[in-house]
Amino acid sequence: MRVVDERATDEPERCLVTLLGGDRIQGTVLTIDFDGGRLRFQPERSGPRELLFGAIRSLFLSRSVGLEPVPLDLPVGGLRRKPVSERRPCELHFADGATSQVDVVALLPRRAGLFLFVAHYADEVLRWFIPASSLVQYTVAGSPPMTLSDAVEPRAEPVPPEAPPTGAALQTRDDVEDALERRRRSRPPLLEEVLLREGLIDREQLLAATQAQAQAKQPQKHIGELLVDAGAIKRETLREVLVSQLGLPSVRLNRFPVDFSAVKSLSPELARRYTAVPLYREGRRLVVGIEDPLSWQALRELEFATGLKVEPVLCAADDLQRALKQFYDSDAPAEKVAQLVAELGEESSPAPAQQDERNSEADTTLVRLVNKIIADAYDQGASDIHIESRGEGRPSQVRLRIDGVLRPYIEIPAGFRSALISRIKIMAELDISERRKPQDGKIRFAEFSTLRIELRVLVLPTFGGFEDVILRILAAPRALTMEMLGLAPRELQALRTALHRTFGLILVCGPTGSGKTTTLHTMIGAINTPDRKIYTVEDPVEITQPGLSQVQVNAKLGLTFPEVLRSFLRADPDVIMVGETRDQETARTVVSAALTGHLVMTTMHTNSAAESVTRLLDFGLDPYNFSDALLAVVGQRLVRKLCACKSAYAASDEELETMAQEYGRNADPWPEATIERWKSRYAQADGTVRLFAPKGCATCENTGYKGRLGVYEVMIATPRLRSAIQAQAPTRELLKIAQEEGTCSLEQDGIEKILRGEFDLKQVLAACR
Repeated sequence: MRVVDERATDEPERCLVTLLGGDRIQGTVLTIDFDGGRLRFQPERSGPRELLFGAIRSLFLSRSVGLEPVPLDLPVGGLRRKPVSERRPCELHFADGATSQVDVVALLPRRAGLFLFVAHYADEVLRWFIPASSLVQYTVAGSPPMTLSDAVEPRAEPVPPEAPPTGAALQTRDDVEDALERRRRSRPPLLEEVLLREGLIDREQLLAATQAQAQAKQPQKHIGELLVDAGAIKRETLREVLVSQLGLPSVRLNRFPVDFSAVKSLSPELARRYTAVPLYREGRRLVVGIEDPLSWQALRELEFATGLKVEPVLCAADDLQRALKQFYDSDAPAEKVAQLVAELGEESSPAPAQQDERNSEADTTLVRLVNKIIADAYDQGASDIHIESRGEGRPSQVRLRIDGVLRPYIEIPAGFRSALISRIKIMAELDISERRKPQDGKIRFAEFSTLRIELRVLVLPTFGGFEDVILRILAAPRALTMEMLGLAPRELQALRTALHRTFGLILVCGPTGSGKTTTLHTMIGAINTPDRKIYTVEDPVEITQPGLSQVQVNAKLGLTFPEVLRSFLRADPDVIMVGETRDQETARTVVSAALTGHLVMTTMHTNSAAESVTRLLDFGLDPYNFSDALLAVVGQRLVRKLCACKSAYAASDEELETMAQEYGRNADPWPEATIERWKSRYAQADGTVRLFAPKGCATCENTGYKGRLGVYEVMIATPRLRSAIQAQAPTRELLKIAQEEGTCSLEQDGIEKILRGEFDLKQVLAACR
């Protein structure tokens, strides 16, 4: 078999990593080293991680691919038997005692492990990799049990390189810089790999430490610290390995010339929390002596607090404690912070001068507070931050919108209200003296922190002379890929066909917050090639892409949607994207552009694809011109996904009947036929259909839901549908024709994803009705 991956891109692969023991981590693949036996990937909302194959039960890649037969002409040492070409059940037995059964189209035993191609929709498959160390044996229907050694020729194990001598503690800045430069040029092995290779731990101890790390909500300790805590190795042994094998510089702090100006860049609270002392600053780098130099959590927070790239060096715990006492235990810093908070938080105090704000407040509690609110919101996956003022001396409330739901974050004392809002206005370059009118702005957070995100800011005056602030986190500086949207294969192919037309109109519709702008930019990204000239007009510009000419609407300057569109038509573009069609003039200009040799994409705030058509006709558009211009209408919603902690159960007949009736609510098929089709596609070996229910864990904060995924209806302008538009047929008739032509409704797409384990019925109905 040969993989035919027509949707392959440069984007990272979405993956699900299952550790030995059953814990699961979702993210994206960065690199896979099959020879070295290691995986580097990016978990959701945390830093990159590396795992040895010895700690992994399986790796599942979520993008489906195609397979086609090829002649069995393999190199020496390759596959010893012909891959299975038809769908067959395959039973897997893992080293941790777990078993699993899947239907495979093909399998490839290799020295690194077993590659499975699992049956999916139509002729496509999903890819599943089982490391050799995790697999005991596998059985394909009609064949005896197999091990990888039965299928793959053995090879001699490589001789590990001789370990370098243990490094000495460094005492000068030049020595540390030399050591850091050597480490940057080298590629140090993983700590787990060294400990296993040297016989300092065994695989059972590594498995226990990996499970403990995966079960933590925010794993602050690396594998080495967990092994020390478990008594598997001594701390002195770990220190020697870090220095000699991983190349981490070791500094003798009691003899090192510490730069006191660098010490002041770190707050006493953070220094004590992570047992860390800044040694010196070199440009935008801060070299920090720390007890745990492999703690990703500590390094990230230190970078966030200082705004600098932190490079860790290893220091003895006793030396660090003495340095902390020397540099941070004088003049009651806690009292100074309280005094500064009181000065900044006085409601009656005058607003700070804008021209000196960034310099004078660079190290204040207020600046750190605002930065922390934004950083925490980003880390938790929030889309919006709401800062709400309340009267009568009550504290202001900060809430975060996560997966479409508002959640309390913190309360800010009333005395901080004016200073906090003034700080946000300054970051967004707004008028801090204006409190009577709404103001819009944008924060480029990279100017104030190491996080490269942008925020759209709305300051809204409220009753009583107060102000609310809403910050929209624009954390996607580039568009997604078409596969990442979650479109079904038929809809995806139909939309790709429409995108490669040279002229016509594509509409994306849905309520506010349904991801329309993301979908537009994703479609633009799919056709953003050097041979196309693409213009966009948006209000505001939320996502940027290289190669686009993007214009921000500004009504005060006369830059309205219709005015900018007319200018675009004189500039000879190939593709035009209009952020929103909200009035008659814009609608007519959009249709005119689509009929004059341009591919035009735009959004509308409507509830369904068919409703968008009638809304545009209500604007007074000529139905013949509009029907000729229309290529496709995409309706969409965002639905909360079930967390990985979800629990499976067998669906009852009543549940299936309810889902089938909802599935055919508009199309009116026979529910019995729908249920039989589901059973033929999704039924388990015992004939039951498996559904999933929310359970709740630390990752999802016991809500049972984590993240959101789109559900879509893609209505293609077929000849029959164009005739109905020309006759100005009502919405219900347009919907009926579209479904007879193959359009899947929002509810139907959502229910299909319920059967695939993405959603539950409650969330689908809440989003689509």
